[in-house]
Amino acid sequence: MKISITGDSILMLPLPDSYTDLDTVKGYITEADVRINNLEMVLSDYDRFASTYCGGLWLTAPAARLDDVLKYGFNCFGFANNHTMDYSYGGLESTLAALKERNAPVCGAGMSLAEATAPATVRTDKGSVAVLCISSTCDDAARAGDPGHAIPARPGLNMLRHSETFAVNAAHMKALEEIAAATHVNGRINNSKRGGYTVSKPGVFNLGTLEFVQDENEGKRSAPHPQDMARMQRAVEEAKKTHDYVVVCFHSHEIKGDDDEEPDYFIEAFARACIDWGADVVVGSGTHQIKAVELYRGRPIFYSIANFIFQSEKPAELPSDYHDRYGIDRSKTAAEALFIRSAGGTRGLETEFKNYKGLIPMLEFDGDALKRILIKPVELGFYHEDKSVKGLPHNASDAVTKEILETLRTLSAPYGTTFRREGELIEVILP
Repeated sequence: MKISITGDSILMLPLPDSYTDLDTVKGYITEADVRINNLEMVLSDYDRFASTYCGGLWLTAPAARLDDVLKYGFNCFGFANNHTMDYSYGGLESTLAALKERNAPVCGAGMSLAEATAPATVRTDKGSVAVLCISSTCDDAARAGDPGHAIPARPGLNMLRHSETFAVNAAHMKALEEIAAATHVNGRINNSKRGGYTVSKPGVFNLGTLEFVQDENEGKRSAPHPQDMARMQRAVEEAKKTHDYVVVCFHSHEIKGDDDEEPDYFIEAFARACIDWGADVVVGSGTHQIKAVELYRGRPIFYSIANFIFQSEKPAELPSDYHDRYGIDRSKTAAEALFIRSAGGTRGLETEFKNYKGLIPMLEFDGDALKRILIKPVELGFYHEDKSVKGLPHNASDAVTKEILETLRTLSAPYGTTFRREGELIEVILP
């Protein structure tokens, strides 16, 4: 069994005739029996109302863009990310309908929490694969919910909630208490605690919504939500009973400190737990950059394989909320508004090459044994003279492949993972 997995796809425009790398990228992906992609855009005809929140930018494109993504040969999609609910329940419904119309299995979002949690199944003559998808980065209002007695289920995505606690020393704690007293920032939350509406946590001091504990070993701590962990444990264990292989894909923008390339503590805990529960591989995306690879109990965790298609600066339409957020006149078109916010294309994610490099892992199994992990490095046309292909996956040059290899080696060193070059590919050295 071979499984290939790609990162986030944000495709706003049709594939141009000048794009010549489709066949070679597709050729690599379709060597696999199961071919997974994370769809990071809503599919609509711009006829769905926008949520009051978004994943940083409201992203939607016609269903024809899904047809373009399908040209790479995918047979399974994840749809749990920070853009899933950019266009509210209508956008969710139109996206799921477009995938269903094309017989494309999807996981990570649905009309209930049970549906959002459930795996997508890909059956092949070499066995069946269950794919589960979850996101830790989204507005809480995007979270799918269970029904309750007479109350129907809530549509949305499969969310991994988490807690954050900041440890500070005695002097810093005293300063926080003085700030709270002087500003009355905790006035409302203290009243809520007295009324029993907000639960007090022993040893925790609130500064607004932030939680602090006193500890001379200062720093950030994070942990996954126990209910979400229990739910995912049941889902992974049940999938393992009925499928030959289980893949868990997650989407996360949370980080430990100031470095986007470092996965947060709760993500490490979640990913390792998935392997403990029976997952055969855990693959992340989210912050747009390549992150470390860890081999945990003989199974790989890719903390981020980054983008596959990245056209976030090219939506044809934007809601008025975008203009209002940045103080841009509502008469401006989407392209004009984006140009103003980016200071003429000089700032933002689209100006950094590190956001235009990605990984396509290929995992080969023989029964329960993981035999090989190869990675195809790709670059997304950042330096291409033809600007119409910017954001589309291309074969990485020798120089970019070397850069990606060194990035993987540096970021994965704390986890003890090693790599070697195999021609145009990179191989993860198995123990």
